[in-house]
Amino acid sequence: MMTQIAAIGAALISLICCCSGASICDSIEEETPVHLLSTKTGYFNAEKDKSHWKKFSEEVGGCSAQQMWLLNRHGTRFPTRNDMGRLMGVLPSMSQQIEANHRQGRGCLKKEVLDQLSSWFPPYEIRDREQLQETAYDELSSIGEYWRDMFPHLFNVTYDPVNFKVDFTVKNRTGQSAYHFLRGMFGEDAVGNIELPEPYSPNFILRFYKSCPRWLHEVYKNYETTYKERRLFVQTEEFQNMTHAVSTRLGFMHPLTPRELESIYDECRYESAWWPGRKSAWCSAFSHSDFEVLEYHQDLKYYYEDGYGHPLNSKTACRTLGDLYTYFRTSVSLGEARPQGIFYFAHDKTIIKVLSHVGLFQPSQHLKHDNFAEMKNRSWRTSYVSPFSANLAFVLYRCDSEYKVGTFFQGQPVPLMGICRGVTCQWEELNSWLNENYQTCDLSKLCMIHDEL
Repeated sequence: MMTQIAAIGAALISLICCCSGASICDSIEEETPVHLLSTKTGYFNAEKDKSHWKKFSEEVGGCSAQQMWLLNRHGTRFPTRNDMGRLMGVLPSMSQQIEANHRQGRGCLKKEVLDQLSSWFPPYEIRDREQLQETAYDELSSIGEYWRDMFPHLFNVTYDPVNFKVDFTVKNRTGQSAYHFLRGMFGEDAVGNIELPEPYSPNFILRFYKSCPRWLHEVYKNYETTYKERRLFVQTEEFQNMTHAVSTRLGFMHPLTPRELESIYDECRYESAWWPGRKSAWCSAFSHSDFEVLEYHQDLKYYYEDGYGHPLNSKTACRTLGDLYTYFRTSVSLGEARPQGIFYFAHDKTIIKVLSHVGLFQPSQHLKHDNFAEMKNRSWRTSYVSPFSANLAFVLYRCDSEYKVGTFFQGQPVPLMGICRGVTCQWEELNSWLNENYQTCDLSKLCMIHDEL
């Protein structure tokens, strides 16, 4: 008798779940867009803005590129040690439970997705942690090829260490990224003979934030303030509805825990970056609107931790821009560019802080927990500003007796609206701004923790 009652109860719960989840199941599109996945967006999935290209080309007509300064984020990687431990600890049993849920009549994943999940096994081992994944080899190589084809007189040449400076952080993935970038630019045969420098730490150009006690104290480890908006966003109706929808779609009769939700989302993001031509089964848990909510959740973290959400973030990048200034000023002064290519390979935190320093992609208002709807079309989103292999380049052009500077993000020209009047900068304009930045940049003073009296 008790068995029958239990069976009837289970059937009723299943019916209620099914009815309430009908619209949730219907919200899954045949091909849900999965290209906006915050800082784990694959480079080949990242959208690139080409709206300024024609105007930019017209502005630099008759000019010749003399020197490039490039800052590149490392390519698509495997999870970190902590993330990998979490994914391995949650997902294998989760995949089996999702299959069991559907056998009991709950959930709404398609059979082919369930088949993929039932046979899913982590596509990585502990030794892979933080290393580049194979897709990154193509990402970086294609970027190197792109710049070689863009400026053949600069880069379609025999590699000479006198003409090129390469630097990267102590993390192995940035050194690997440099190697594959140079492979794309100079060729398979040449790259084997290029002697890469030994990385060092602290590196005040490429990882300045790690050596800034004030930033670590006031921003990175200031959990109460820095991550306040993100915590509040988790409590909003948008986030709670997303959690309910994903849980129901996977057949659970209780909300997924933050750890479970994060694991499913992260695996979806990693696999989408690793295999851009196919859809990860884990991504089938989310609708288009779910992805938007989760992306905003990520944006709230990086906006305050690295971007415009705290003034100290952009200020710490002053030495990096000082390096750019030194190279370009010397080339203009001498009338000759040496080296002609400066190539740096670093991390998302470096990219975001430098972008904030020069005022690129600044939103009209701060990202907050309660303005998600208003910020749907925001210019600042991590899927755009810091995907894997994100890159920012400044190119010094010689135009008869004057110089101009072009700014490129993801290989496409972008105007420095707050610094220069046109899509390209007159050297005098950028020189004035960079010089002021250079003169006032004192990281020792900026990063000092001041005792409160």
